Amino acid sequence: MDRTLYLNEKKGLVVMRDGPSLWIREKDKAGIRVPARLINMVFIIGNIKMDAGTITLFVENNTPVTLMNRRGDAIAVVMPYNHQSPDHHEEQRRFIGQEGHLDTFREWTSSMRRETQLLVMKKIDWETAQTFLAKGFREKDYVDVIDTRRLSKAEEWKTVYEIARNFLMEVVVREILASDLDPHTGVLNREHNFGFALDLYHIIEPEADLLTVQFFTSCRWHDFIIRTNNGCTLSKEGWKNIVQRFENRKKPLARRMDAVIRGYFDLLRHAAIL
Repeated sequence: MDRTLYLNEKKGLVVMRDGPSLWIREKDKAGIRVPARLINMVFIIGNIKMDAGTITLFVENNTPVTLMNRRGDAIAVVMPYNHQSPDHHEEQRRFIGQEGHLDTFREWTSSMRRETQLLVMKKIDWETAQTFLAKGFREKDYVDVIDTRRLSKAEEWKTVYEIARNFLMEVVVREILASDLDPHTGVLNREHNFGFALDLYHIIEPEADLLTVQFFTSCRWHDFIIRTNNGCTLSKEGWKNIVQRFENRKKPLARRMDAVIRGYFDLLRHAAIL
């Protein structure tokens, strides 16, 4: 069963490679061995003592690793290195180069994003979702609903939203790699690192709104936020809260990303590229 590994900075925490597994040890606790083949996403938060073999083990298993600071900002993403282009790299490039495909892709991403917004709205505000379904809605209408939940806690919201965004971005990168697509060959985000990943993230971005809204529905959310001179960060319980909410959305996210990837391949087929 695929699992997500979260390594959060903690005194005495040491992670080392042990053959095809990880050996995770905490001070005054027995170590645990975790087979790397069971892990499909990794988030390293803060300063963790580990050997270089640990990172090598993840990339050998085609598992992306997101490095985050203690505030939850993404610092880097570690991916498997392949000196050859991914299987579908040339098809992606040909799609970009053909006239009219930019507009086709933009229309497709907008349509898929609206589907995600409706799915999210049904979780956040059922009555508004039904109005959207009956009468239609614009991007501004969706944003207005989210803004009503954000205005009174803008700084705290930004902190939680950024963490949610980083979780989702790794979901996107993982699915792109698993589909032998090139995460850097963007259509809308050309000439950007992870351009294609950013294109597809735009589709599922409303899921970050959902995770953030759910985080702040807790009556204890004030206890989950720590204010610092550099802004806000999450307490230990705050990290547990957002991680649990992300874990609860992993299956729906997997289904959504499967639909997105299949939709993209349909675009390539319709363009007579595959």
